Amino acid sequence: MVASAIGVFAPGAAINYMRRRQALHSYAAASNAGPNKAWLPSNKSADELIKTDHKLMRARARSLTRDSSHVSGAIRKICNNVVFKGIHPQANLRTLNGDAKDRLNSRAESQWKKWAKAVDFHEKENLVLRHWWHDGELFAHYYFDEDLLRKGIIPLGLELLECDHLDAGKSSLTDGERIKQGIQYTANGKTDGYWLFREHPGDNTWLTMNRSQFYSAQMINHLFIRERISQNRGVSWLASIIMEMRDFSEYQNAERIAKRLVAAFGLFVTTPYPENLGSFNPFGGDGKPLTVDSIPDYMESGRIQILPPGMTVESPSSDRPGATYEPYTKTSLRGASTGFNMSYEAYSNDYTDASYSSARSATLEERRGYQVQQFLLANKFHQDAWERLWLMNRLSRTEDLPEEIPVVWQMPGWPWVDPFKDSKAAEQDLKNGLTSRHKLCMERGIDYDEINNDLQRERADVFSLNTQTGGNDNAGTD
Repeated sequence: MVASAIGVFAPGAAINYMRRRQALHSYAAASNAGPNKAWLPSNKSADELIKTDHKLMRARARSLTRDSSHVSGAIRKICNNVVFKGIHPQANLRTLNGDAKDRLNSRAESQWKKWAKAVDFHEKENLVLRHWWHDGELFAHYYFDEDLLRKGIIPLGLELLECDHLDAGKSSLTDGERIKQGIQYTANGKTDGYWLFREHPGDNTWLTMNRSQFYSAQMINHLFIRERISQNRGVSWLASIIMEMRDFSEYQNAERIAKRLVAAFGLFVTTPYPENLGSFNPFGGDGKPLTVDSIPDYMESGRIQILPPGMTVESPSSDRPGATYEPYTKTSLRGASTGFNMSYEAYSNDYTDASYSSARSATLEERRGYQVQQFLLANKFHQDAWERLWLMNRLSRTEDLPEEIPVVWQMPGWPWVDPFKDSKAAEQDLKNGLTSRHKLCMERGIDYDEINNDLQRERADVFSLNTQTGGNDNAGTD
């Protein structure tokens, strides 16, 4: 209405009014004015961005993991906390009662333990987590293994394949075939299988004879974490800090080189008379003229050296690293530690400015992040392997066990930050009915059944000892 009224008398003013009014209803984040004019990110699908950027991004992430002490150390700490001695199953069959149920659960756990040792499952736990961090994805290939069958072990073979094995250049979107970046889909959009190179394409030995083959999704578990709906491949978890840590590493190298150059020179000999650098009349000595060549390359401690006239000795000086070195280092490492979901102190191993309360808060926050990774690892990798193991057992008839066995995964826990206060809090929660001994054991990474059996044995040992010595619990009391 207002614009129409203005437009009757001044059309130009009406247009300006509408433009300014429209600007009031726009998002500031979409402004193209000033320094934001060149910030024009793409709105492509996740798969399309991965298609163009994944190869270089994972190569840079792997380089940082190899060469950066901070990045490699952080990933090692993460694996130590998330995996530690391994994530173990606790079979949870409830269809039977009493001893029969316990024996069946124990047999299932024993068969898993034998199989896990045969395929080196603990090493694979660490590898899955490491590859999620620097690659974002990998493949678990399951197959029938006759060698395991001959050993009396459930014959489920397992090998891990790096994401390089995926033939990402293979795409076909015809009516009869839907292949996108090496992943084949059914008509309703479900994953049908994968086109994989049998040998690693980065191995030059197999470069000329390596062709991709189709593997059914029943044999392959594509291990990655989806962060966008349109994403069907994984992205390195280091993606947000790759450039920051690369710049920091280059800065560190530049400072080291600068200091090495300064340290390479002990003294400088200077003169205001460069035209007299030929020969000089000696002030004394053996009668030979003093020249520039008379000055030794190295000076020994306590040496008295006569210099040509007009020459003086100066020691090199450098202000590298300067006063901004430490603040810049801390700022860079703090930013990178956020990308790892770690505290600055844990990431940098610098506890000089940390108080007990801040360190405790940071530790609890870190552990929450570790628990999320434990859940992802157990849900994506361990649970899938567990279900495939009993399916293979049914097909091979290795053990007389059910095809489906419910399981609870025992995660590695952590010691209490403040044992006295934490134990008191746990005791109070037990009294108030807010937790259970079984849950407390799981939080600390302890097997409840194992603790319970140990306590029973201890009680039995005490009873046996009292019986042999003729003592009793009430001895010496009225």
